[in-house]
Order: sequence, then structure tokens, then C-alpha cells
Amino acid sequence: MQAPDAGWIAAQRLASAQAMRGACSATHLIRRREGFGGEMRPAPGSVLASPRMASWDPEPDYFHHWIRDSAIVLRAVPLAMAADPQARGFWLRFVADFVGFSLALSDPGRRGPPMNPLRATTRPGLKKFLRPDAELAALSGTAWLEEPRFGPDGSPDLEQWSRPQDDGPALRASSLMAVLEALPQADSAQARALIARDLAHLLRVAGRPCIGPWEEAPPRRSSFTLIVQWDALDRAGHRAEADRLAALIEQAEDPVSGGWRDSIEAAPGALDAATCLAILHARRSAGPFALTAPRSRATVAGLEALFAALYPINRGRNPPAIGRNARDVYFGGNPWYPTTLGLAELHYRIAALTGDTEAFVKAEGWLALIQQVAPTPGPLPEQFDRRTGAPTGCLDLTWSAAAFLEAAAARDSTLQAMPR
Repeated sequence: MQAPDAGWIAAQRLASAQAMRGACSATHLIRRREGFGGEMRPAPGSVLASPRMASWDPEPDYFHHWIRDSAIVLRAVPLAMAADPQARGFWLRFVADFVGFSLALSDPGRRGPPMNPLRATTRPGLKKFLRPDAELAALSGTAWLEEPRFGPDGSPDLEQWSRPQDDGPALRASSLMAVLEALPQADSAQARALIARDLAHLLRVAGRPCIGPWEEAPPRRSSFTLIVQWDALDRAGHRAEADRLAALIEQAEDPVSGGWRDSIEAAPGALDAATCLAILHARRSAGPFALTAPRSRATVAGLEALFAALYPINRGRNPPAIGRNARDVYFGGNPWYPTTLGLAELHYRIAALTGDTEAFVKAEGWLALIQQVAPTPGPLPEQFDRRTGAPTGCLDLTWSAAAFLEAAAARDSTLQAMPR
């Protein structure tokens, strides 16, 4: 059996906690974007998708606060505290600052700028990437809750991007509920107000076509988005709306794999690993979106078969490195750390629930693969090359750090739950 080294897990756990901390409330950093002008210092409570100072040269520029990514990172805060107890005070302050920052971002009384402030300083050849003035000026009210990302200083996104995106408020509400349960000392009226605002938005928009988790046009009803919306509403007790979404998601049943297609609009056989990440986020032990539900298992099996055949690095490898989907061409289309770690975590949780040793062996294999492609503990990249395993894409993705902490914690729980 492939098994990750316990010493490496311990070292990478600390490294991931420290990488997460370096991207949260990173007020010590100042970002100057070459060719666009201006400078930006992250505000307390912000979460950088990556603290790397890159400009698509070729590493992508992720020096932004994504609502989706920041919610995923928020949920891992108790794990970062456990991995690095000396940072406990920092993380408690961060949760409060995150709540305040998020309330400010989504303030319905806020107005967008009348003109893109980068227009005067951007080089002529880059002006095509600027967000139109009229679009910025129209920002107000609940439109702020449809934004995928913001500047880490709280400014609106000034660049062209796909919108609207409805997974962020759902993930933020469910993540904050989970954090308040794990850290009751972080509870506050402001935190409850943020959850209420996000849930009110979900009640208005849940189930509509929107940009999916990978932010690709056209808008559609992504299984990922629908499941995380269902999860947030169900956890908050909005049963009627959650039941409506559950019925809607049934339209994404895949006749080819027996799992879930990546969206209601997708062709038969079109699977996406993000669907498994949504099921993992919900962490249910019963019902149609349970970790062990037949369609959950069928989706995983379909993805394994897909990527085993697609990536050269998977020749002779079981379990295979996991990417996003078959059509992915971003940075050449590669396995991703969050998806591979997500499948590891999912199988650790299945093993803990059921005592399934085969699921545990698979999870160990996926974590051993991560050790193989990232043997030296430190910040984890976004992707690894489909042929060589070399790091590619963003070289320090905060989501990857959170995903490792979640997988390692799930492994601990499984080792405690399974018979020796």
C-alpha cells in the first residue's frame, strides 16, 4: 500500500498553516500591478487567493480576495490553529476581521465608482482588460453579492471578469456557521448578520444560471453551485427552499456514469471534480448528497476513469491524479492540488463512516501522490504537470493549503475511528 510519511504530513501541516496565515490579513504586502498603475495593500480580514506577485508571466495574478476561495480558507481556520497553536490569537482576530471585511464588501448602501480608477494609468495595450465604467457605476445594493472577487483592500474588481457567481455567499454562510460551531468564542452579532445577509441573497437567487466554480462562460446551473447552495440553506433550516434545490439538482443526473453531470445543461457523461468538492463540503452521512450516496460514488468512479486515461502521469498509478474536467485547457490542463487532496479527504471520511479499508487505501494513495510531487514541505501550488508532476499554475495557492489541512485532519479522524 502506498502510504504518506507521518513526518512529512506533520511538516506539511505546519507549512500549510503558515502559508494560509501568510495570505490572510496580509497587511504587510503592497501590490503594484505592472502596466495598470496604482498600488494595493490588503486589508485586515482579506484572504489572498495567492500572495505571489505575479502578472500572467506566466504565473497567474491571484492577488485578489475571491469570495469562494476565502470561504474555503475560513473553514480551515480551526485546523490552522491546531497545527500552529502559537498563532491562535492571530486566527481569532482574523475571523472577526473577516466578518467585518465581508460585511463592508457586501454593504447594500455602497456605490461603485463612476469611472474605472485605473483608466488614466493603464497602458494602451492593456485597456481592453479594464472593467467598463458603466458596469462599475451600476454596482449597488445586492449586486455586490454577485461579485466573484474584490481587491484585497476592499475595492471593487476593476478588471474584466465573468459574473454573476452565486457559490461564494453559500460557501461563506456554511463555512462561517461551521467555524462558529468550532470556535464559539468567535461568535458575534456581526457574524450572525453576515450569515443572514448571505442566506437572504441565496433565497433570492438559488437555482438560477450563473458562472460556475471555474468561472467559465456561459452561465449555467452548475452541480457544484447548486449543492453548496442546498447545503447552506438546509443547515440554516430553510427546508422548503432546500427541498426545491434538491429536486432541481435531480436534473443533473448523468445517464452515462450514474453520477452527477457538471451542470444541468451539460451533455451526458460530462463530469467535473468540483461536484465532489461540493459533496465533500456538505459532509453529509445520509441523503442524496451523502459522501457514500450511490451518485457520489459513481461521480468519483467516473472521474477516476477519466483522469486515469487522460494524464500521462497516471500510467500505472492507482489512484490517479485528479484534475478538474476533460475539457480543461487552463495551463495545459493538469491535475490540481485541491481536487486531488479533496478526493483524498472524501475517501478518508468515507472510511471513517463505514470502516471501508479500500476507501482508506485510496485516500492514502492520493496523499502519497501529493508527497511525491511536493516532497519538501512548504506552500503548495495550484497544479502539477500532467506528465512530470512539476509545479505549474500558481505556485502558492491558499486553497491548496486549506485542502491539505482538511485532508490531514480527516486522516487523523479516520485513524481514530477505524479498528486497528
